[in-house]
Amino acid sequence: MSRTLTFLTGLVLLLAPGALLAQQPATASAVTVLLECPSLTGVVTDENQQPLTGATVVVAGINDAFSTNSEGRYIVNSRKPIPQAAQLQVSAAGYETQKLVLSSCELPTVSLKLLPGTRFKRDGRIKKTTSTGKIKY
Repeated sequence: MSRTLTFLTGLVLLLAPGALLAQQPATASAVTVLLECPSLTGVVTDENQQPLTGATVVVAGINDAFSTNSEGRYIVNSRKPIPQAAQLQVSAAGYETQKLVLSSCELPTVSLKLLPGTRFKRDGRIKKTTSTGKIKY
């Protein structure tokens, strides 16, 4: 009898801390605040406020990429809810990538800067140059 009592007492003392830890209330970091809009819309422009066609827009956490139309507009439609404070990453060929933190459904116009050493050809193609000198057309 004393052996059984000793065994049960030891078992209770061994498992009690785990049971107490399981009763802790949820912390604020465990709660995710979601944006209440079904989609996000915005405009991507260059330094001269001209719309950028084909820029890529990605919201971290939903694993979907969206691109801008001929007016530089994009619409992010996601099947998953978009968390508040998620990161919006906007990039385009020849331009610096810009990251924004989402705080509301209304997004400002995103203006991308041209990467140093990037040149546009007459036909619209992008060429990255590292040397200086004459530019042939």
